[in-house]
Amino acid sequence: MKRVDSVISLIYSLSKSEKKHFSLQVVKDKEEKDYLVIYDIITKSKQPNGNLVKDEFYKRRPNGSFEVSIQYLYEKLVETLLTLRKKKDVYYDLLNNLCKARMLYERSLFEECFEILSDTIKQAQFYENNEILTLALKLELEYLLRLNFPNMTEQELFHKHFIQNEALKKIRKITEQSSLHNLLKYRLSHIGSIRTSKQKQDMNDLMVNELYIAASSDSEGNFELTRNHKLFQANYLMGAGDYRAALNSYRELNLLFEQNHQFWSNPPIYYLSVLEGVLGSLRTVGGYEEMPYFLEKLRKLIVEDSSLEFKINATCLLFQYELFPYLDRGDFPKCTELMNRYKETLYDKEAWLSPIRKSELFLYTTLIHIGNQNYKAAKKYISNAIVDHNIKYLPLMRTIRLVRLIAYYETQEFELIRYESRSITRNLSSPKEQTFKTEHIVLWFLNKSNLPILRKDREAFWEKLYPEIRELYNDKYENQLLRIFDFTAWIESKIRKENLSEVLKQRTNAKEF
Repeated sequence: MKRVDSVISLIYSLSKSEKKHFSLQVVKDKEEKDYLVIYDIITKSKQPNGNLVKDEFYKRRPNGSFEVSIQYLYEKLVETLLTLRKKKDVYYDLLNNLCKARMLYERSLFEECFEILSDTIKQAQFYENNEILTLALKLELEYLLRLNFPNMTEQELFHKHFIQNEALKKIRKITEQSSLHNLLKYRLSHIGSIRTSKQKQDMNDLMVNELYIAASSDSEGNFELTRNHKLFQANYLMGAGDYRAALNSYRELNLLFEQNHQFWSNPPIYYLSVLEGVLGSLRTVGGYEEMPYFLEKLRKLIVEDSSLEFKINATCLLFQYELFPYLDRGDFPKCTELMNRYKETLYDKEAWLSPIRKSELFLYTTLIHIGNQNYKAAKKYISNAIVDHNIKYLPLMRTIRLVRLIAYYETQEFELIRYESRSITRNLSSPKEQTFKTEHIVLWFLNKSNLPILRKDREAFWEKLYPEIRELYNDKYENQLLRIFDFTAWIESKIRKENLSEVLKQRTNAKEF
């Protein structure tokens, strides 16, 4: 990314309070400094880009140096943001204390240096920050060694080494635990949920190793070890399709976070994943009435002072889980109303979303437009859902491609359907790909050109297909795809010539579904 693009992103990520603080810092330079000219150009432009900013700068400052000014502005912005992190981010404050201690020691202010190090060690122990604790102890022991351990007993020295070794052991356990959790998340993201005995065996191997680490650790007394263990369990159960057990694990995690607020990261990305897990599990088991409680917790995370990137992604998650009860029931007018309500806070800021989150947003927006029979808008959004080449090989991409075929079907673009279907079928038939039966049924229907014309014949056709559809709902692995969107409801609406919203409503209300 060019430096000017980085500066544009930084400026647009500033909150009102951050902009005010920056303005107060540079108020004396307002009339003479070139970097403030660039700042003024960017803040007053609706859609700035690097070339336009540069051209406008040279119009105002023909003799100025754009490269030097943009670099200086970048440094001033970073410096301002770092200053504002003080007293808001414990990790930053502890690292800053270590820098202060080094500076004081270099100026022979030994008493002040050790006072800061002692306080940093205590805080690191309180917040269970073993990395900072290890650095602080290492620095303290190094300085004590240089001074020949003044006023110190051998027992005190032994105790410091004991604390250091214990912190290193915990770091090792947490690192091993995190590596297994990362592997689990990677497989679930890139391969998909467990659908074969081979995948189950691979996941079980991870589970056994993680259980061994958890059993050999004193996780009960450490928040991070306990958090990682429960997160692994919950994600494993979600991947295995055991949603009720996963819901119980996520509830335990939520309680753990509520009781240990001092250990939250900044921004609280782990707690966000817990809330996403709870809400996802509730949606799958039909626990819509419990969702508002956790949605309110999600709103509080967004209101609290966090990075813009975190807020936008959390807002997208909030939108999705406010949407799902309406989408699952086929209440498309309510979906549209909700979508309009989030235009300013989400859709206008979609550039800040992660690639996966943005693709999900466009996918569900497409489904809303399909439900409203606005197929032109549906095709527009589903085309934009492929926002990053890195997601082309993820399981989510196959779902996006299926929804795109549905949009083509609704606009009777059958040639495109046949072409795209062949490409998808090749992927599905690859030995590396383990597919859903639902995908094959949807592709079969999309390419079926001889649907019965008479209503009674269509009803008979549906009755013949119904047992196969019913089997999908009894298969916990197929439910992993159907929980994204009920593709078979769309097929039923086309065969029986019924409104999709009515079919979804009937299925949500029917106990057998």
